[in-house]
Amino acid sequence: MGKDNVVLVVGTGTIGEPLTGLMSDKNISKELGIDEIIFYKHSPRLTDRPMMKGLLSKGAYMATQQEKFSAFRELDVDPTYTFEEALAKAKVVVDCSSEGMGVRNKMLFYEKIQDSVNAFLAQGSEHGFGLPYGVGLNDEVLKTKNNKFIQVVSCNTHAGSRILKDLAFDSNRKNILGEARFVFMRRATDISQSGKFIAGPSVGDHKDQTFGTHHAKDIYRLYSTLGYHLNVFSSALKLNTQYMHTASFHLVLNNHHGLELEEIRQIFIDDPYVAVTNKTDANVIFSFGREYGHFGRILNQTVIVFPSLMIRKSALFTDHMEIIGYSYTPQDGNSLLSSTSAVAYFLNPEEVVLGEPIPCLRPFMFTEV
Repeated sequence: MGKDNVVLVVGTGTIGEPLTGLMSDKNISKELGIDEIIFYKHSPRLTDRPMMKGLLSKGAYMATQQEKFSAFRELDVDPTYTFEEALAKAKVVVDCSSEGMGVRNKMLFYEKIQDSVNAFLAQGSEHGFGLPYGVGLNDEVLKTKNNKFIQVVSCNTHAGSRILKDLAFDSNRKNILGEARFVFMRRATDISQSGKFIAGPSVGDHKDQTFGTHHAKDIYRLYSTLGYHLNVFSSALKLNTQYMHTASFHLVLNNHHGLELEEIRQIFIDDPYVAVTNKTDANVIFSFGREYGHFGRILNQTVIVFPSLMIRKSALFTDHMEIIGYSYTPQDGNSLLSSTSAVAYFLNPEEVVLGEPIPCLRPFMFTEV
């Protein structure tokens, strides 16, 4: 007898908690073909009790280590499974644990049971876990034979990759990118996090001589799965805000100087994974997500700020053009979309149209905000 479609989410942080809640929604879980959602909680903290009870009330089940059952029950939270039992039931495992733990869990647990599990997913910080993936970007990677390990790329990698998907290739998918430069201005913390806030902007190092920061390197790795080798460079800094990440982009395109600004705007409007806006303030866009998103989250991969867009002829090459602009990154929203899309595929590959947004999540992907 085959397994039910059971999904195990390991960790309840800024990705794990909303991902469990999203896939526990009865309408969404039905469309995704999920029979049971289990979340793994490692530490019995009193302050986490409302979150745990909230997920349990949605229909999710909880797993932890056997020796921690009594500590959780003292908090009036009742686990159902041990970690080992949850792993044995799971068809898909989504690791959302703290940085470095996903790769560690792969070596300690996942590689030993890969014959009985359809796929293992980890998040953007887990370099080396598996093939990089973003929904609507390189969906074919999910079909890779003899590979069950997927790294869902980070939120800013989604954003940068999406902009390149729309602008860096011609109608025949030929690479026309001369150079792309990104500056990723990250929010200091999520609104759910206490501590580690900063008093003012804090710039990051350029640790990679080729790519600058890991963002460009991750974009390069993602497109390498499609056979492209893009000239991408990135810088990063943190801002003293909890609203949204901001990206400045500057693209140089080869032999494409005939493109008009209105054409560029229409390309973004036509892309279901992109939201556009005529607003310029992050707090206003964040507020829109709070009112109309899925529990406050915009699931698009990036929000393009129309007033910031401009084109100019290259000062160095007459047959080159430059596209400059700003975008906002919907933080964990785009990672949630890719994680959920990958789960749906690995549970029911014959029923999922790769590259197309999952219908039940489409209401939380906006054309304009």
